[in-house]
Amino acid sequence: MKFLVNKKLSTRISILTTAIILTGMLLLWIFVSANASSMVKNDITNQMTDAVEARAAIIAST
Repeated sequence: MKFLVNKKLSTRISILTTAIILTGMLLLWIFVSANASSMVKNDITNQMTDAVEARAAIIAST
């Protein structure tokens, strides 16, 4: 934080606020991305399972 020593107070506050906001946004993006990815994976797995079961039922009935 030595580079902040000679800056005006408003500049230091702006830099720190921007850093905190960017860090929070990055963490939020990682959380939302992981959550959405997990939901999509589960949905696709369920759809594939349903498709396999339907095809297995068709094959079993013949």
